[in-house]
Amino acid sequence: MSDLPPNAPPPGPQVAETTLPRWVPILIGAILIVMAALAVFTGLRYRTNTTLVSIVHPRHKVQEPATPAPPGEPEAGASLIFPGASGDNAPTAHPPVSGQARAVITGSGESIDASVRIWARRGMQLSVVPDDAVVYVNDVAIGQARQFNSPDEIYDFPAAGSYTVKLTAPGYKDRSYVVTASDTAKAEIARIEAKLDKQ
Repeated sequence: MSDLPPNAPPPGPQVAETTLPRWVPILIGAILIVMAALAVFTGLRYRTNTTLVSIVHPRHKVQEPATPAPPGEPEAGASLIFPGASGDNAPTAHPPVSGQARAVITGSGESIDASVRIWARRGMQLSVVPDDAVVYVNDVAIGQARQFNSPDEIYDFPAAGSYTVKLTAPGYKDRSYVVTASDTAKAEIARIEAKLDKQ
């Protein structure tokens, strides 16, 4: 008689346990350590200047463009952020304009120019359509209108006096304003809102 209890199923084929070779977990652990080291290295390389790009120098020096930028654009290689690191390209102020804020219309026939006079103590904020219009202050390109379109990105006038602000964009008519920076002005910031007319 067998030693199996009654009503027990007959024994089936024996299944051998499959175990991974010992080298597989070691390989997985080594790969994880290498990945962690790469993550630490890539996180630190932005803090120190030891990347391959900083070690290897280019063979050829990059040359500055010899041709000037097209009209209506800042000069080639110039920063759109004004006034630059040295500040020597700041527009010079004209003598202050006296009187009240108003629009001045000059010309006759088809060549009529209008300029608006505004007073402010510190600077100006622009809201211009199109927002890529180039802004000139006393004939010095200071950047695009979108750079000065929020309260934390205003243009600060370098000194007291009057400044002619000209907005220009390809395919649009130019528009100009005269902003006088003065300590006695009522407004801190001159807000210029303009929608340039198509030519």
